[in-house]
Amino acid sequence: MYTEWRDIYFNPEVALSPDRFKMMEDDNFNHYEVHCTPADKDKCQNGKLIDLDYIKDLDTHWMDVSLAFLDKMKGSDKPFYLYHATRGCHFDNYPSDEWAGRSMARTVYSDCMVRMDYVFGRLMKRLEEIGEAENTLVILTSDNGPECEIPPRGRTPFRGCKGSSWEGGVRVPTFVYWKGMIPSRKSDQLFDLADILPTALHLAGYPGAKLAGLFSDKTYIDGVDQAAFLVADKGLSARRSRIYTMNQYYSAIRIDEFKATITGQIEDGIMKRGYTGGFSGSVFTDTGGAVVVNLYTNPQEDVSVGVRHIPMAVPLGTTGGWYLKELFEYPPQFKVGFMSNNPPIYDTIPIGEMAVKAWIKKHGFGRFQN
Repeated sequence: MYTEWRDIYFNPEVALSPDRFKMMEDDNFNHYEVHCTPADKDKCQNGKLIDLDYIKDLDTHWMDVSLAFLDKMKGSDKPFYLYHATRGCHFDNYPSDEWAGRSMARTVYSDCMVRMDYVFGRLMKRLEEIGEAENTLVILTSDNGPECEIPPRGRTPFRGCKGSSWEGGVRVPTFVYWKGMIPSRKSDQLFDLADILPTALHLAGYPGAKLAGLFSDKTYIDGVDQAAFLVADKGLSARRSRIYTMNQYYSAIRIDEFKATITGQIEDGIMKRGYTGGFSGSVFTDTGGAVVVNLYTNPQEDVSVGVRHIPMAVPLGTTGGWYLKELFEYPPQFKVGFMSNNPPIYDTIPIGEMAVKAWIKKHGFGRFQN
């Protein structure tokens, strides 16, 4: 987004048009790298202009900032939190001149992947050097599955890609490391990125109800404390269910191995040539009511077993109904808007919302509620 419009190869219709180029220069978004501090949360200092040259150096700069932060935390008696995100492994990638061609595949995506491994190695080495490796929980993960519309890109064995709520869009590999505390093992049990908050704060001294004291009563904490899952020998996940969302929609509900889909994406529903999943597919918001898959036996999500396994509709329906009720009590905040002519039910006009609330109060949702 910072640089695509400057690129004569990817966006010649803008880069080679003086009027359109100026349109992007004058557009109301920050064209610079920014530096923000807790001392002034409203204003951030502009750094260098992010153009096609400097974007190649962002990963080096950000690595240096994170390494300096770790040096600063050496011997600190307070818990610290470092969130480090690399710029590469997205689109468009723009590897630095030093790393271009370093991967075996020699694509801009794979070159950035090799460099990301290098950056991660530098951060881990610095943790050892400052003597904090035994006292630090490290999580390496991704925010979504690979995008499938702009090559070169990542791959997934699951259905769908970034932008969808199919498993390929939301399921990612995650590595959790704590030297001397977490034994080497692997697990395919449920862990949501929202679980990082209560888990990390538990380990920092705020378990259970103490967590609520750190936030206002208007803040909804939807994560699950997974400390025992990570550090206990053969620990089991504390999460039994997961809610899926897609753009402004409540999309699906999973309990253990069963996943019921309410709203989803038809990957080739609009364009028939090429793979156009992710953000280019059409969206369905109505089903026959029994679109359920067993993710253990069918991770590709291409065979519905909802009619045969009707008893699982009880926990799926009850948990889904509970979540919908929570959405009315704690309405979601849409930070990024997607235009739609089919808004979700919990985002309707106040009269309709009041009517649904009254129905829930009188009849409840699911079998187990009175």
